This record gives sequence, structure tokens and C-alpha cells, in this order.
Amino acid sequence: MSYTAQELNTKITLSRYTYEVDEIGQPIVTYVPYAEALAKFEPLIGREFFASAQTTSEAQAKVTMRWRRDLDATDRLTARGQHWDIVSIQNIKNRNRELLIYVKRNPIADG
Repeated sequence: MSYTAQELNTKITLSRYTYEVDEIGQPIVTYVPYAEALAKFEPLIGREFFASAQTTSEAQAKVTMRWRRDLDATDRLTARGQHWDIVSIQNIKNRNRELLIYVKRNPIADG
């Protein structure tokens, strides 16, 4: 699993999950952007869609990007104007060179 620099053609924004408490003590979930990166963004289709063991009713994608230490599974990424929740993060061959991230679309956050 490798890529060329040309294939990293989608700009993504990484956001970190945080919460604040409003004046009556209710938690308010927010996502604070902390980084931007270039990535290879591919919608899951066909066999790959079913192989990822996800439900078929959600939009899902595979994101390949350069390795970074600060990415967490509770983070969210924004690509092509849509918010995507991270399902899994894999450090390819544990070489700290590239990450394979499976994401699912969060239409509630887009609204």
C-alpha cells in the first residue's frame, strides 16, 4: 500500500473532540480544528465496501495520508465540505510513513 505525491490531492481538516458546559450545566460537544493535511480520498465501493465490515446504509471512505503522531480515533476529519467520523486508523506496516483511515460520513454534523 503506497501512493505517489500526486495522489494526495484532497485537502482535509482534522478536528479534535472537546466539550464545554453551558450556563445550565449541560455539556456541549464541539470539534476544534487542529491541523490540515493532504490525503488520498476514496469512497468505498464493491467488495472493499463489504470487506470493511460496515453497514451499507452509510457513506464510507478510505483515506490514505502521511503518518502523523497526533491523530486519534475520536477525531473527525472534514473533506470535500463534508464531516467524516473516524472508524479505524492503521499505521501501515508499523513504519510510521503512512496511515490508512476508514471513515463514515456524519450527515448530522453537516447540517
